[in-house]
Amino acid sequence: MESKNLTYLVFIIVIVAVAAFLYAHSFGASQVAILMTDPPNVPQGTQHLIVAYSSVQIHTSGNANQSGWVAASGSGTVDLMALANLTKTIASASVAANSTINLVRFNITSAQIVVNNNTYNVTVPNSQINVAITGQEKINSSSSAVLVDLFPTVNVHGSTYMMAPAARAIVVNSNASVSINTNVGSTASINGNVGIRIGLGSGGGHSNYGSSVTVRTGQSVSNFLIQNISFSSGTVSGLLYIKYPVANNVGVNTILHVNSTVGYACDNTEFKLTVINSNNTAVFTSLLNTSTYGGCPI
Repeated sequence: MESKNLTYLVFIIVIVAVAAFLYAHSFGASQVAILMTDPPNVPQGTQHLIVAYSSVQIHTSGNANQSGWVAASGSGTVDLMALANLTKTIASASVAANSTINLVRFNITSAQIVVNNNTYNVTVPNSQINVAITGQEKINSSSSAVLVDLFPTVNVHGSTYMMAPAARAIVVNSNASVSINTNVGSTASINGNVGIRIGLGSGGGHSNYGSSVTVRTGQSVSNFLIQNISFSSGTVSGLLYIKYPVANNVGVNTILHVNSTVGYACDNTEFKLTVINSNNTAVFTSLLNTSTYGGCPI
């Protein structure tokens, strides 16, 4: 009788140990850092572009009862001009292992730009930034990160500065050649291979975008100031500001249709009008730049 009880007890212990092992490897927590890199597209003479951010969240899927938005701890400011070939940890979150992160979002609460030692407020029409994760890799290590490449375009009209946000992101795990630090505010050099995956050239410029931005009347996309969006006529009209070969502060009246483009491929500020919504908003998508340029015409 005692032998049977002992066998039964050993069996129970083995079952509990196996269950604990499977739980730890399937549902154990991984600490995920949210890293930001840049640089932005800004007017000549820009020294700093300081962005205040908050409400960082990541969206997970892939585990039963483990899908949904996860709030990340971290808020503050970041100077986007200081992030060329660097990453900065802006937040961190605890996520179930083997989850897939497919989205990241955060709010830009304010922005300031320093141009030729003068500081100006920057209007940010789209305060919430939603970024789809390229590749949607699983969290498969105890330390992982979402690397966000934020590359807004700042346009100036007279003395008014406006930001058109754009971003893309990937998941990197601790076995990748990238330094992952969950301490908010920490910085590290970005590895060239990771830069290529996210679309950064070896010199910090972008070679592949694909992210989208939703805009309304009064907002800007690259060098185009939107004055009217009409779903019924399928058009977006506004002022196009010539930047090359000689910049002109007088906008040219322009009407766009779906698949029309604005901006310039030579400096990676080209966007295509992809959708006109029934609520009179428009979606522009940044374009892949596969051509080799000797620079923009001057």
